[in-house]
Amino acid sequence: MNLSLALSAQVKTAVQFGNADNSALQQVIAHNLSALLTEMNTAFVDQRDIRWENIDASEAARNRISTLWNTSRFRCTEALLKENLLRTPGGQFQIRHIPLQLEKEATEEAVITINEQGHIEDLYFGIEQHQYRRLMADGRDLTDFHRRQMILDFLENFRTAYNRQDLELLEQTFSENALIIVGRVINVKPDSPDMMASLGQQKVELIRYNKSQYIDNLKKVFNRNRFIDVRFDNIDIIRHGARKEIYGVNLRQQWRSSTYGDEGYLFLMIDFEDQTRPMVHVRSWQPEKHTTREDVIELGDFDIIK
Repeated sequence: MNLSLALSAQVKTAVQFGNADNSALQQVIAHNLSALLTEMNTAFVDQRDIRWENIDASEAARNRISTLWNTSRFRCTEALLKENLLRTPGGQFQIRHIPLQLEKEATEEAVITINEQGHIEDLYFGIEQHQYRRLMADGRDLTDFHRRQMILDFLENFRTAYNRQDLELLEQTFSENALIIVGRVINVKPDSPDMMASLGQQKVELIRYNKSQYIDNLKKVFNRNRFIDVRFDNIDIIRHGARKEIYGVNLRQQWRSSTYGDEGYLFLMIDFEDQTRPMVHVRSWQPEKHTTREDVIELGDFDIIK
């Protein structure tokens, strides 16, 4: 079947909530979500930009979604989307696990946030449903549960910021004194004259950057790449024993771009002292191929003095 004919068979996406209460607000939210998803589907088929005239979304949401759209168009694959409407710790609403088809046959699960008036505030790429449920189930208490909800939301925004090459958001994410550690594979030539030994060995050199250096490097990466696709899996969240506002997040990162690709271990130390603005104090990346699990940087490797 011709691709364009197949896609045109499903353009409209209706939205229902599994926890529907038939309130006027929920009806407004469902209508606004359906309008956005249907317009995305239509624009995907027509290979054009999203038209915002009939979509109730904030100006910031329109800009972020349009920027993401310019890196790779996407459509919802469901004619009827039925998911629970969730409440976030910040008082907004959220709908998760929205199946998206991207160009080049890639797939994603999207998250859309909506404010208390029913206006769309953001769309970003989420983590897979089974990971989200596992991580939320590990919450020790109500505070830890809410922090985990915020961490996963933070990670999803953090990841999507790379995909849409949002340098401003990433710069706001790191504290002014943030430590960024990047593992670089180098070749080491041994002293032995043995023929096999002369081929050399590889090891990982850890390079430290401050925030300014890292952002400058990232700007160059964005400038030379038409697209960037960052994905997270194998996520683990640890709360610091003494400093309850500090969390360590270890995960596996897959990076694909128009010029480069790699896989490695990412660590983030996130501070929730100001819950309205979580800050990253440490970001480290180590190449998976040349890093043992024992050598992966984690929260316990740092003495926290505040």
